[in-house]
Amino acid sequence: MDQAQGPDRASRAGGAARAARASGAGGAAAGVGLDLPAVARALRTYRWRAGAWAGGGLAAIVAGGLLTGLAEEPRTAVPPLDLGPALLGVGLVTCVLGLGSLVIARRMRRALSARPWSAHPALLVPRGLNAARVVLADPATGEAWPLAVVATQQRIHLARPGAGGVLWWCGDPRRGGVLAPPGGGALIWTRPVRGAQERRLLARRAAQAGLLGPAAPEALRP
Repeated sequence: MDQAQGPDRASRAGGAARAARASGAGGAAAGVGLDLPAVARALRTYRWRAGAWAGGGLAAIVAGGLLTGLAEEPRTAVPPLDLGPALLGVGLVTCVLGLGSLVIARRMRRALSARPWSAHPALLVPRGLNAARVVLADPATGEAWPLAVVATQQRIHLARPGAGGVLWWCGDPRRGGVLAPPGGGALIWTRPVRGAQERRLLARRAAQAGLLGPAAPEALRP
């Protein structure tokens, strides 16, 4: 069954690559990524959620500390106060995730304020339950850009190309950047895959899927 489906997947991916090249995927858009209202809203939402996670985690840490302290008082009923250590643990994890997301939001803003969007044929490669890789094709050079998705499990699906097989990109493939579905309504941070062997394997998968091809003749304006 895999052999029968392989040509179909390659055909669909090749169609995405041809569609992106026909519109000139990989070319520069006017202005910078943050100029689009949908992108600015998505970044504000991401930053607000990150702040809410950090703030909620800090509140849970404080509440857990208070409950733990009260549980040590001999005159205090113990059973309800056993939640203290659990709140401390949950609060610590939540706060760390929120603070990390705030750092990512700052990196996103830096990239979106410095570079334009470009559109690329893309392939999502899941790695277990909590990780994924995305390979972008650069039609201008025929090269593959293997990228690691930096997101929670609940947001990895946002890096999956839609029916057109194309994702927007804003950044430097050697340093990292922002992925988005066409329109920029959701933002995902990525970083380059460092391992040479993994990069080769991902590039090979992209080639087998029909993502890579000759240079594009025109420039795209997402």
